[in-house]
Amino acid sequence: MQRRSLLGASLALPFAAQAQGTYPDRPVTLVVGYGAGGATDIIARTLAERMAPLLGQPMVVQNQPGAGGTIASDRVAKAAPDGTTIMLIANAHAVAPGLYARLPYDTAGDFSAVFFAGHSANALVVPAGSPDRDLAALVARGKASATPLQTGSAALAGWQPAHQIMKEAYGLTLEHVPYRSGPQGQTDLIAGRLDFMVSNVLEVAEHVRAGRLRALAVTSPTRSPMLPEVPTFAELGVPALQSDSWFGFLAPRATPPSALDRLHGAFTQVAAVPEVQARLGTLGLIPAPMAREEWARFYLAEVERWSAVPRRANIRIE
Repeated sequence: MQRRSLLGASLALPFAAQAQGTYPDRPVTLVVGYGAGGATDIIARTLAERMAPLLGQPMVVQNQPGAGGTIASDRVAKAAPDGTTIMLIANAHAVAPGLYARLPYDTAGDFSAVFFAGHSANALVVPAGSPDRDLAALVARGKASATPLQTGSAALAGWQPAHQIMKEAYGLTLEHVPYRSGPQGQTDLIAGRLDFMVSNVLEVAEHVRAGRLRALAVTSPTRSPMLPEVPTFAELGVPALQSDSWFGFLAPRATPPSALDRLHGAFTQVAAVPEVQARLGTLGLIPAPMAREEWARFYLAEVERWSAVPRRANIRIE
């Protein structure tokens, strides 16, 4: 795969004058590739609602779910590179080039880095009425069952790397059910129509505290402050399943550096507001400030890392 710079420094000529002078001269559209109410949507809206005073224009969130976020990514990749169309991605975006046989955009080359929002843990959760009191019980039941365990995901047509790593580690047979959003899948999980899900703690912690779901393990290197009583997969003998979800903002390739810097500076200011930090903290998001160049390098490394997982498993979506 040919890699072009995410920073867009040398490709900004058509829009440079506009960005340096009047940018933004109209509202900025923030595209979210998942349904309302999920972790990505909540983060997007929490930050976007405070951007207008800093940009002089409102930032409008538009949900465009479908195909694991790839429809939204294609829209942004093909948008005018003038800084008025951006998107917030989760790490499922980095898996897509290894999972889908064809994508209408270049994941590594068609985007410019804007701002890294932070990361949070994922948790394996089961219904409150599940017989599985811990991960060992779930695994034992899955191995003994003549039918696959039912699991779901909002990302990538119901498939996600955590599922593949569990299959490799435990020899489980899983049947994946795709959902347009995490909360939609969690509704089915609470109702007992699924055996388990691996979901972001931002989306499930409230259900766990309310007794609607039971968390068996988290994927983070250390225990989540939102679910401190829940062990990590590493503690339970599966160190390979050690990966937080992350969230970051991208713009189309060739967006002028001046527009990218303006957006990065505004997001940085908003993310530092105590009320915003408190709101995102209650959702389990851990800030990890990065310069744009650092976010660009991290993004490319994650695309290479996670796109390899479905390729290794020979899983492709046509």
